[in-house]
Amino acid sequence: MTEYTTKWKPAKAEKKAATAREALLPGEDVWFLGVCNNLRPFISEIALTSLRLVGLQDRSINFELRYADIANVVFEPKKETVEVTSRAGVRTVLKMVPKADHDVMSRYVDEGRSSTPPEELLQAADAAADEVAASTARLEAAKGAEWPNSIVRGKLGRKASEAILRQCHEDEQPWFILTSSGGAGTLAAFDDRAVIIKTGALTSFMAGSLGGERTATFHFTDITGVEYNSGFVNGVLEVLTPSYSGTANHDFWSGAGKSRNSAASDPYTLSNALPLSKPEYNACLAEINELKARISRAKAPTVLVAPAPAPVADGLAEQIQKLADLRAAGVLSDDEFASAKARLIGQ
Repeated sequence: MTEYTTKWKPAKAEKKAATAREALLPGEDVWFLGVCNNLRPFISEIALTSLRLVGLQDRSINFELRYADIANVVFEPKKETVEVTSRAGVRTVLKMVPKADHDVMSRYVDEGRSSTPPEELLQAADAAADEVAASTARLEAAKGAEWPNSIVRGKLGRKASEAILRQCHEDEQPWFILTSSGGAGTLAAFDDRAVIIKTGALTSFMAGSLGGERTATFHFTDITGVEYNSGFVNGVLEVLTPSYSGTANHDFWSGAGKSRNSAASDPYTLSNALPLSKPEYNACLAEINELKARISRAKAPTVLVAPAPAPVADGLAEQIQKLADLRAAGVLSDDEFASAKARLIGQ
């Protein structure tokens, strides 16, 4: 049974617990769930489970330390803080922890440090830790914009590189990455889909999501075409879908007098559009044509080849004649001929 902070009413506590369990391991029991207010690490809930102390922000685990790795815990009711020191000497202070929760938290921390978690839970935790380590290594590689197996056109920024990584499945990498100049965005093409990403300070501002990210995924089977429309210098690469037919008359300045999200024809805002100058487009024309070819192959109907029909069996008269020939040749006796003939007629 889970105990909760004194700050929550039962209905809110149950709701918070349901959210917290989504972030935890299968079979990991929640002994206590409470509140704190931390910026570094950024957490708003504390969970004491059958394995560890966990700091949560919604469904994300931003801090965790197994009981076996805890060297010391200091509760300061007057300051409303909990100071946790790991065996590696790393000190973490959890702030604004209600003093009314300190006693119950201390009891569960002591219980966790004096008990041994189930072996299955430890194995699951080790596997999860390995997965996090691998993901972190991939993220570090993405920060350096390292895509050794991809054709990269344009200057790929760290934010866009990290955003591409979030779109990858396991060890997948896009075969083609195109970044537009002037803070317009990035297109990443995978084997079965294309992604347009608008992130980073300038790009997200132009896309109407300052400080955030706007990402749209287009599966090849849903794409009706890839179109490039341009003027003398500026142009727009568009991914067409049944719900977006594109237009050759995009207004690059339509957002000047209104919010970016209200500019329906602004290519910097549209998720389907990637502003791309004519020289940039010409420089990557081979890759864009390859993208179009892959989309066409993905949309090509599957041709099913019917199996060859089975040989048509001889007619009854022909089979009886063959039996008669065998009798005439002395292979079958009269009784054998009569018996075989009766079986054929009875089929």
